Amino acid sequence: MTAIPSTMRAARLHGIEDLRVEELPTPEPGSGELLVRVEACGVCPTDVRKYLIGVNDGDYPFNPGHEWVGQVAAIGAGVDGFVEGQRVYGDTYAGYAQYALLDVEPGAWSAGPVPVPADLVAEKAVFVEPLADCLHAVRDQARVASGDLVVVVGAGQMGVQLVACAAHAGARVLAVEPMSERGELARAFGAAEVVEPGRMAEAVADLSGGAGAQAVILSIGLADQVAGCIAASAPGGRVVLFAGFGDRPLACVDLNALHYREIALVGSEWVGTPPNQRRERYGEACALIAAGAIPVERLVTGTCGLDGLAAAFDDVRARRGLKTVVMP
Repeated sequence: MTAIPSTMRAARLHGIEDLRVEELPTPEPGSGELLVRVEACGVCPTDVRKYLIGVNDGDYPFNPGHEWVGQVAAIGAGVDGFVEGQRVYGDTYAGYAQYALLDVEPGAWSAGPVPVPADLVAEKAVFVEPLADCLHAVRDQARVASGDLVVVVGAGQMGVQLVACAAHAGARVLAVEPMSERGELARAFGAAEVVEPGRMAEAVADLSGGAGAQAVILSIGLADQVAGCIAASAPGGRVVLFAGFGDRPLACVDLNALHYREIALVGSEWVGTPPNQRRERYGEACALIAAGAIPVERLVTGTCGLDGLAAAFDDVRARRGLKTVVMP
């Protein structure tokens, strides 16, 4: 293994739109911890939301990267089952740095170190956690069965993964997306049909014979889209709110539609919020990626170093590209 330097570079938030790349002491692993040399970290829309509106689940300075993969550089006391040089996935905040600490025991919001195949390239490996989130949304929250009609609203990089997971479960998938290039990518990942937002109701009626969709997954944090998702649902269907709504969380919905048509309106968070964790989805996601069953590498539209992270955040905000991978 490469010698561990005494200092490292890390990108941390110090406030709203205040992102700084700093030189910090390289941490040392304590009891029950691994020190991981970070190879790559995916840029998540959640990170961008924290950059734009602030942090509500931690203190400043804050490192929001949580989709990272790397090699074990040092092992803390009392840790068994890991060796230096082993590749692992980390889902804790810390990934926008050259080194990060990872607790070996799963926590309320973490699966702990997820082993990653040695030959799985970093640009693919960073998708383990986001794909696991999508599997959780499709299988656990939407409860998709083979033959179901599933609507995915929004075909950004997470929406396309939701399309792929629903198609993999045997569903007929309708993607709703205004940008033609994203719509074509959704088709490549398994969508049977793609329509612009104004045609969603018509398309659902056509595909379902007027019955509605068994599941509608809203992959974008736009509260004004919730009512349309409910309207598109079949009696007994499920509307899954996959994206967070940031500082605009309020929506007006028809409660009679939920009541009389027995529609379930459910959330879907980071592989299951405590105590609803579905940690088994991490291993499933890694296996799908390693087998090439879901070609997540096609979603990578750019890479950068830590100094390019603020520009990558701006790209997400402006809907330029899909997935940027940071190489610290």
